[in-house]
Amino acid sequence: MIQLRRIARFIALPFAPILALSAAVIYAPPARVAGSSMPFNVGTVLKSVIFLFYPTNTGLEVGTGFLVQIPSKTAGEAPSVAIVTARHIVDPAWAGCNRANPSTIFARINTKDFKPGITKEDDAVDVVELNIGAAADKHWYAHPNDRVDVAVIPVSEQHVLQFERNDVRFLPVADFATAAETANYKVGIGDEIVTAGLVPALLATERNYPAFKFGRISNIPQEPINMMCEKGDKPLPRDVWLLAGNFVGGNSGSPVYLLPPQPSAEHRVMLIGVIAGAIPDVDLGQMVPSEFVFDVLKAHYPNANLYRGHAPGTIMK
Repeated sequence: MIQLRRIARFIALPFAPILALSAAVIYAPPARVAGSSMPFNVGTVLKSVIFLFYPTNTGLEVGTGFLVQIPSKTAGEAPSVAIVTARHIVDPAWAGCNRANPSTIFARINTKDFKPGITKEDDAVDVVELNIGAAADKHWYAHPNDRVDVAVIPVSEQHVLQFERNDVRFLPVADFATAAETANYKVGIGDEIVTAGLVPALLATERNYPAFKFGRISNIPQEPINMMCEKGDKPLPRDVWLLAGNFVGGNSGSPVYLLPPQPSAEHRVMLIGVIAGAIPDVDLGQMVPSEFVFDVLKAHYPNANLYRGHAPGTIMK
């Protein structure tokens, strides 16, 4: 495991530039970061973001995911936990990439009680090994629309315990936007967004430092947008929104939040999507709307309480 931690910190080989690299609930108090003026609990977002990686024949593929807690309708039943990320991270063959699909991926997470200069280097992070299965027996969920770049990875009870031993938080499903809210708020071109995810240039640090990026919705196309895995590969259609902002390799799978001009009970900070890619050299990113993620959760967690809106434990201050 120590070796994997070192790999995750120090190896960052070239990867595709265009796939700019996802009732009865006990809610933990939101983690807070002192000094942040943001209208949401920045610490909760920070601690929900995880760095994903797996070795290939030519190096290391990296990306971002985030942890989501899915409450049960059954009183007293423990909530489920899942990792949300971009599908091309776990299914590169689907994305037209020239590499085999991984059967195992690794999640690098921060440990608790880290003290700079005191905590040993190999104790600064932990690595969770996730068996996602071979292509014929995959242990993750995709959207039935093959143009949707989203994957939901169920987390076993054993791995939930490992995550909980470390410095992480689980985002509640209640933070997801509803289609009605998106329509009522008139979410569209010019609205401000914030996202947090992996930056490969920071992989050599002892800890994970998700980078917050701020941008705006650039456009909501009425047709699929073509994406390539690597330059020269066949473009494939994807259902995405366009974001104005600087996105880089490793950002794929990052959560995207709407930042209303005046956050309130009627106009809340909410999860509106997942970063799926970038269009190089023009400062545009591609986002999969969160409604597609919600579709996957609804299909594969039939006993879940999927209420979305204001609730204890949500990130809105």
